[in-house]
Amino acid sequence: MDAFDDLMLGYALKKLTDVFEEIVEVSKNTASDKATCLLDIRQSKTAKKIPVWLGRLRGNTPYQVTHVLIDQMHASRKLKRNQRFAAQVALLEALVEDGLAMHIASYSVVVVENRLKCFVDR
Repeated sequence: MDAFDDLMLGYALKKLTDVFEEIVEVSKNTASDKATCLLDIRQSKTAKKIPVWLGRLRGNTPYQVTHVLIDQMHASRKLKRNQRFAAQVALLEALVEDGLAMHIASYSVVVVENRLKCFVDR
């Protein structure tokens, strides 16, 4: 993956996280406010772009998607952006269900295997 593809993947994940952050906010509101907020989300330009951002993810491997999203999750955690982190967790779960990202356990295994290859290849 070249630098431009990596940048575009990160941007698509950022945009999807923005949508999921709105959804997390809706889930925190009271029942009467949920209908209004949900309507706002459905009508927002961001929500209408979801298929575009998902299309950008489909051009990458599940490993690449997971890797970039986890990097973004680390940044959110470091900056203490808890709501954004919660949105990223929900996004990761949704992407795993759609086959666009790896389950965290599978991703961890691949990362460890790649690190161990460094020692075996020497």
